[in-house]
Amino acid sequence: MSAAGTREVSVYAGASILFGRVLTNYRNSPGLFAITLAAPLGMMLLFGFVFGGALAGGGDASAYRAYLVPGVLVLVAAMGLTSTASTANADLHSGFTDRLRALPLSPAAAPAGFALAETVVGVLALALMSGAGYLLGWRVDATLGEVAAAIALLLAFRWVLAWLGIALGAAIKDEQALQQAAPMIFGALMFSNVFVPTSTMPTGVATVAEWNPVSAIVGALRTLLGSDPAASAGAWPTQHPVLAAWLWIAALFALSAPLAIRRYASSA
Repeated sequence: MSAAGTREVSVYAGASILFGRVLTNYRNSPGLFAITLAAPLGMMLLFGFVFGGALAGGGDASAYRAYLVPGVLVLVAAMGLTSTASTANADLHSGFTDRLRALPLSPAAAPAGFALAETVVGVLALALMSGAGYLLGWRVDATLGEVAAAIALLLAFRWVLAWLGIALGAAIKDEQALQQAAPMIFGALMFSNVFVPTSTMPTGVATVAEWNPVSAIVGALRTLLGSDPAASAGAWPTQHPVLAAWLWIAALFALSAPLAIRRYASSA
């Protein structure tokens, strides 16, 4: 068998092992999955029903909820970043990562299987949150192709954030430092258009929020699902949200995947 063929088998084998292991962890610890859903669901209820009337300017709060749900779906996908980083960091300290390095596996195998499992878990979380949004009155006004494009975008975003989480968890060796970084990561996610349009923000704040990758993903989802079909004024990403979203996903993957693979290959 050629060297290339051996590498392909190794990647598949290692990815399968990590895929099954992560799913088993979630099955044995359902609280991890519940935590992923709890915060976004609470925010959906809080902003949709408690603050919804005020944020809608005294108008129809249901229209604001339709605007809100796509943002919360992106938040659900993004919330997995910290849990993925924590799991990768725990594997590093437990010695599991060192055992993987001792096996004849490609360095890409472990992070690839890890990222795939986290994405599959994200599918279930997004499906449940979409159902909750539907019960709260959210409706999709889009063609089947646009819905498929929106789903593909969400899953690609979850996939690339899994790689980013693995890279962060492996790079930040101090567990306490990683825990302290979690609120900063959450703040970066919130510094976007998830809850309110960037046009309502002060100019400097709006510019930063408009160039936040989360804002591009949220804007693209709203455009595809009919929650906010018109292109917004402001920075380039808000005017071309779908294109900007895919460009951000490609850039984040190009940054995080090599770093994650390198950290798994290194014993340093």
